[in-house]
Amino acid sequence: MGRMQLLARVVSGLLDALAPPRCAACDAPCVAAFCDKCGAVSPATAASELDGVPLLVAGDYAPPLSTAIARFKYEGRAELSRCLASLVLPALEQWGLPRDTAFVPVPLHPRRLVERGYNQAGLLAQELARSSRLACEPRVLRRARETERQVGKSRAGRLTNANGAFELRHQPVAANIVLVDDVVTTGSTVRACAQALAQGGATLLGVVALARALPDQAAYSQRR
Repeated sequence: MGRMQLLARVVSGLLDALAPPRCAACDAPCVAAFCDKCGAVSPATAASELDGVPLLVAGDYAPPLSTAIARFKYEGRAELSRCLASLVLPALEQWGLPRDTAFVPVPLHPRRLVERGYNQAGLLAQELARSSRLACEPRVLRRARETERQVGKSRAGRLTNANGAFELRHQPVAANIVLVDDVVTTGSTVRACAQALAQGGATLLGVVALARALPDQAAYSQRR
């Protein structure tokens, strides 16, 4: 990130802090994450675990949550990370994470990172770490290759697409890891990351994401 981009982001953050709260989906003034017009988040209907690992999401991938995630991810609304991370914090606090825990984000491919300017999962991990007063290790994982979009692929195709896509960049400092992503669908990305983390000898305590999407939800584009 260039100096001017960093300065612009700092100024934007200060302005956001001074401005009244606004709806994450439509920017209307409100006192919560979403205004009355946009409505409440749809509770998650899928299982709360993935291969025996606890999975925490704010809700199903549906409006207004899906709208806010799309703005956060594709429209340069990096400042929404704090508001969106707050949606899972109350439940996360109930996990009682040990002090030797670090939040590790699912990494973007370098080309995607340059295009977007930030890793949405990385911003969420930083917010969760800050609020939980725990560590964030954003560079533990890296993408070994760029994957194709997951939309339209069968479950087997998604697993094949993500298999071997991640590798360990360095050993995690923390003994316990919480993996962070924006949206979980079949869990193929999470499983691939978990395989890479296992090489580091850390314990995967859980996975935190903003939403759980169904495989046939074409509205969600896996443009990582």
